[in-house]
Amino acid sequence: MKQYTTLKDVAKLAGTTAATVSYVLNDKQDRYISEETRRKVLEAAEKLEYVKSIGASSLKGKSRKLIGILVPQFENQFFTRIVVASEEVFVKHGYDLIICNTWDNPEREKAILNRLIQQRVDGIILTPTRNGTENTKLLRKVGMNMVVVDRPLPGVKDYFWVATNNYGCGYIGTQYLISKGHTHIGYIGWNSDIQDLQARRRAVMEAVDSNSIPIENLHIVEGGFSADEGYRLTQKLLTEHPDISVIFYGFNVQALGGVKYLHDQNIQIPKDLSVLIIGSPEWIMAGNNCFTHLDMNDLELGKKAANLLLDQIQKGEEIPFQHIIQDCSLVEGTSVRDNF
Repeated sequence: MKQYTTLKDVAKLAGTTAATVSYVLNDKQDRYISEETRRKVLEAAEKLEYVKSIGASSLKGKSRKLIGILVPQFENQFFTRIVVASEEVFVKHGYDLIICNTWDNPEREKAILNRLIQQRVDGIILTPTRNGTENTKLLRKVGMNMVVVDRPLPGVKDYFWVATNNYGCGYIGTQYLISKGHTHIGYIGWNSDIQDLQARRRAVMEAVDSNSIPIENLHIVEGGFSADEGYRLTQKLLTEHPDISVIFYGFNVQALGGVKYLHDQNIQIPKDLSVLIIGSPEWIMAGNNCFTHLDMNDLELGKKAANLLLDQIQKGEEIPFQHIIQDCSLVEGTSVRDNF
């Protein structure tokens, strides 16, 4: 049951009335309020982490039929497909969505979450930024219905989390490449400080080691999260290590730029160079493209997240916290050749 701080709570701590608290917090100036009273109200509101309710006063105790969804990258089809799958579930149950792009900016994330609390939404689906643990502190304190998707909240034990096995994606992909005879491997990744995403790189390294392939045969380059960066990193990797037989792209947005670089250089896939990609955006299997890839089953993630949030809304405290980690699926295309 969500427990928001009320005007009465602030008034009690400040030793004044709810009307005075409302007057101060709305920064009205048409009547006299002593500076001492104003200070006590502001300090009490801060201590109690009071968040103003916008337009919800007439809906006390009632569902607003409104869900907030925060994703970090609209340009990444992995997240847009999660939104599409979630929306399909919510629409069937009469809910409307507020969909926001945080741009992976912690400050923007914090501001959006604050606005959603003010709107008293029924629940939130969130893929957090690197500051997600801190930014969701108030949501967890008041008992906001929430499901975290893809990335975890480090240091937090009790919350609902639905994610892909990132380590598994990296390990399964590398094992597949080795089974195809590739022992000189290039890996292109995102230098994110999100620990769970770094598991992909760690899995690649450990898969190489477990197959007794010299670690110097593995070449890793990382950079920003964009197609342009993928283009640049692919150029860098092939310039510095022309002996590699395959590039393993850890993120499909970078892969889009990387594939463009290969096309611009007339490097034929897989004749001249094999390619493996984590992710399943539409372009991977469109037109003449038929890339071998790791499908992270994003549509299923979206459905699971939506249904888990609905369970919280409908059943409340009866639902125990859950961490649901689903495996990825290897989809064979024509972009990885045998290299024996």
